[in-house]
Amino acid sequence: MPKRKLSKMDHRKAEDVQYLVQPRGPGKSWVFRIITPPALLGLPNPWDGKRLGREIKRGLATRHLSDARKRRDILLGDLRRLEAQQGDRGAFSLPSAFEWREAIAADAAANADDTHGGLEVVLHDRLEAAATRGVLVDQLRRFSRVATGKGYPLERALAEYIEARRPGNPSHFKPISQSTVDNLKTAAKHLRAFLRDTDNTVCLEDLTPDAARRFRVEYLPRLTGHRNPHGMAAKTVEKNITLLTGVWIWAGDVGRTPKRYGNPWVFRSGIKRTAKAAQSREDFKPQESAKLLGASGRGTRQGDLIRLALATGCRIDEIATLKTDQVRADGSGFRIAHGKNANALRFVPVVADAQTLLAARMAAHGASGRLFPEWPIKPASGKAAAVSQWFTRFRRETLGADTDGRLVLHSTRHTWRTAARRAGVSDADINDLGGWEGQRTSNSVYDHGLLEEQLVAAQRRVWEQLVASGYLEGF
Repeated sequence: MPKRKLSKMDHRKAEDVQYLVQPRGPGKSWVFRIITPPALLGLPNPWDGKRLGREIKRGLATRHLSDARKRRDILLGDLRRLEAQQGDRGAFSLPSAFEWREAIAADAAANADDTHGGLEVVLHDRLEAAATRGVLVDQLRRFSRVATGKGYPLERALAEYIEARRPGNPSHFKPISQSTVDNLKTAAKHLRAFLRDTDNTVCLEDLTPDAARRFRVEYLPRLTGHRNPHGMAAKTVEKNITLLTGVWIWAGDVGRTPKRYGNPWVFRSGIKRTAKAAQSREDFKPQESAKLLGASGRGTRQGDLIRLALATGCRIDEIATLKTDQVRADGSGFRIAHGKNANALRFVPVVADAQTLLAARMAAHGASGRLFPEWPIKPASGKAAAVSQWFTRFRRETLGADTDGRLVLHSTRHTWRTAARRAGVSDADINDLGGWEGQRTSNSVYDHGLLEEQLVAAQRRVWEQLVASGYLEGF
């Protein structure tokens, strides 16, 4: 008897049982069964959060095929959404690696007698499938190292190191400033770029001594940007290396890296490099200072900032970020609460016409909570970054572009210190007023600084010298 040709309806019915089985025969409950898509291996499933193995089997609790199809389609939809959310980039990210790490550790503890490898085998299968799809082998190797607990990621170590070096840390590590933290993050960013770490899964152990040498000798010196169009300066290279070295030393001390793993940042002495000429920061000439004051109106955010910087020798950020509760209402001075060193935390007296200016600004802006609310503060750094950008344009317009490389905003500080020296103020008193750390000697610990009236007297001598030299014309 010839075989009957299957109609379109018959084909449709045959397709409608895809991923559906009745393990105990006709008339029994249907079960959803499918080989797990490679991209989903090991992920928490969307129904009960358990990890997906090589095969998905889920009872549908119905004997009716029409209901089984509907429930199957819902499960397939869940899987497709999960697969869409989980591209290779997300699948091999650092958070995903730590999820695997915790799951593998828990699986190993619960199944100590299992000789088949458990979740590690599932992970291996998934990594092999990803490699066949063209995912970079180095990326998969780094991911595997984190996921299996055989490496400690730089991203995690960096966060822990910064926390370990915070002020008041329980381990009594020497604290690092926010600017040092920012520089360290930049150095780590350069290192990740060198190692082609697009998913932040590179481990401390991935850095070999040879790779560290190439990063230092070949990669960083050739790194260009708008500030270093001809490559990174030798001193900046060494600063990056020094910052990163601290992370690896800390990691070894606290057991984040195995004892057999040596510090890759230890280099043999080589030929000394000639440092690029550093930017020359000079003091303003009296006529230059007078021009800047004449071109910036008193009472404006720019004019008042320059005037107070010249009159006190403070760092620009120290003034621009002042809160009004740090400033005396009568304008006689202010207190610096944060700084680069212990000596930066100080009281700064303000004298003569600068006191009048400070009192006027307090009266105008005191209710805002900041002395200079017009200058925005960057949350990440806590600095008024826009000030430096504004001053560069202002200086070129007022004094000419030929002052590039000679005069910067920090030159106000050079100018004040030069005037203080010429006024006969001692180095120790200059350091107390300006917040410089100064030379430490064995008897430094016994010196607790000047009284307030003595600070005021010293500041007045500096002011008189600035006036006599013509720096404050147009103040």
